[in-house]
Amino acid sequence: MRDPLGSRNPTPAPPSVSDSESRELGSNAPSRRGSERPIADPWRDVLLALALDLPVDAGPNEVTERFLDGLSALLPHLALGTCVIMEPGERPIISVRLPPGASDAMQRDPTRLFPILREERVLPLDDASTFHVGSPTVLPPLDLQIAERAALVLSRSLARAQSFRRVHGSARNLERLQAHMIQAEKLASLGQIVAGVVHELNNPLTSIIAYSEYLTRKAQARLPEPEATDDLERLRRIQEAAGRILRFSRDLVAYARPSNEIPGPVSLVEVVDKALVFCEHEFAGIAVTRELPPTLPAIRGVAGSLTQVFVNLFTNAAHAMGGGGELTLRARIDLDARAVLLDIEDSGVGIGPENLPLVFEPFFTTKSEGRGSGLGLSIVRGILDALGGTIEVDSVPGEGTTFTLTLPIAATGSLIPKPAGGTSVSGRG
Repeated sequence: MRDPLGSRNPTPAPPSVSDSESRELGSNAPSRRGSERPIADPWRDVLLALALDLPVDAGPNEVTERFLDGLSALLPHLALGTCVIMEPGERPIISVRLPPGASDAMQRDPTRLFPILREERVLPLDDASTFHVGSPTVLPPLDLQIAERAALVLSRSLARAQSFRRVHGSARNLERLQAHMIQAEKLASLGQIVAGVVHELNNPLTSIIAYSEYLTRKAQARLPEPEATDDLERLRRIQEAAGRILRFSRDLVAYARPSNEIPGPVSLVEVVDKALVFCEHEFAGIAVTRELPPTLPAIRGVAGSLTQVFVNLFTNAAHAMGGGGELTLRARIDLDARAVLLDIEDSGVGIGPENLPLVFEPFFTTKSEGRGSGLGLSIVRGILDALGGTIEVDSVPGEGTTFTLTLPIAATGSLIPKPAGGTSVSGRG
């Protein structure tokens, strides 16, 4: 049977220092007394140089590749390999170096990189990663000693690279957080300006509504004149438009104001309706379908915080649909869990399976630059966690995404009827 690693002396002298160099070192070295320490083995110098050469600011793949290249020059007669797992759940990074002329036709798994060799030593690098040394014969003690020291070199180099990666990631997150805080300060200042503008608008709007009501009473006194009927219809439209702007401005100020409210009974339908009004400008070409029971239990929450939740989710859905599609809101009651379950389903581009576990992570976003900070869904989950609720996501790329919210029913358990005009199916074009 052919030796897979070829016929060679299994324990040659380390090649990094030649025989002539050894003799030269020996001839130049001063004579030592018996009590003096011996000169360090040349392979230790090679490992020290290798440790200093391994990069700190590189990824684990580059570190292991350079480590194996350097060590294979020291142990060319052995099969060397690494199985590195930097984070739980990540696929292992497997790298091997074989002696010249050795066959690579073998099946490998993370626990055995050289299954056809007589001996394979597996040395731990950390809780998950391993360093493998294979030999067609019994592994000589010197080679094993070198391999053990080399494993320490690689273990510490990977730890440094991992620490650098985490510090670098933290620094990037801090930069993003700082940029977000600056933007938040700008929005806060803008919110104060808008609040003042809204206050100035409320006064003339109140006057418009008051005078239109006065003119309505005068027109009613002229009935049944034909002109009076037309005037009443025009005045009704003025009152309706002015009232709508007035309600929107008041809701906008209430939404922007910091909330210190204690969670209590909240009407889910009213909060959803308010969020839809805020996002109406995003729904051009999008049909909104509401499938809500005639009565819903009061949920436990804070109206302002829940409005923020739905504004974020509705805005994301509109962006995912790109100006055309259907947004479906579907509520149902789970009496066993004492909760209202609300599905927010869009027909947008969907989320890829590789990104689905990351959507609630801070600063993660698939939107283009300037369209999102990556904090919206993280804030949504934080608000729901604080209120005792949950949020889950399911998505099919190319078909759409569904967010399912579990909202606890308020302790009172009272039913809040849907407001008049709150039909179960509606649309906005």
